[in-house]
Amino acid sequence: MRKKAGIAIITIIIFGLGVFAFSQDKIKRENNLGVKEDNKLLQYFISLYPDKEVLKCGYGDVDGDDRKDLVVIFNNSKRSNGMVVVLDKEGKYEITGELPAPIDNQKIEFKDIDETKPLEFIVSGSKDGQFGYAIFRVEGLEVKNLFGEGMRDCC
Repeated sequence: MRKKAGIAIITIIIFGLGVFAFSQDKIKRENNLGVKEDNKLLQYFISLYPDKEVLKCGYGDVDGDDRKDLVVIFNNSKRSNGMVVVLDKEGKYEITGELPAPIDNQKIEFKDIDETKPLEFIVSGSKDGQFGYAIFRVEGLEVKNLFGEGMRDCC
């Protein structure tokens, strides 16, 4: 009887550790992505591009309509990443054209650089030790590169 109780306790402990590890992995993934996995804009992107691995997201109003949009950096192939913006248009979603994105250490920041709408965003990252960044603005369904340095070397 004592042996069965010991096995049951060990089984419960192992199961509990597995559940804890799973929940920690989910929290870490959401922190790394930049948004929760159930974000509606992210789910829309995934529904259109189920074969693309999402690497990093940024959530902010980049088209000036007072609704948050989603900047998505994703993996295209082994040495190629892409970036799009999923725009929230009153519950309907639109996706901008794709641009190249950094391979490693991607970071997305939102800044009001010119103090007028829409909000600009900065994407930075690296590839093979080469660092680059660019400042973007969304105009319609086009993402415009306003200024940057080294992006060709890191994308």
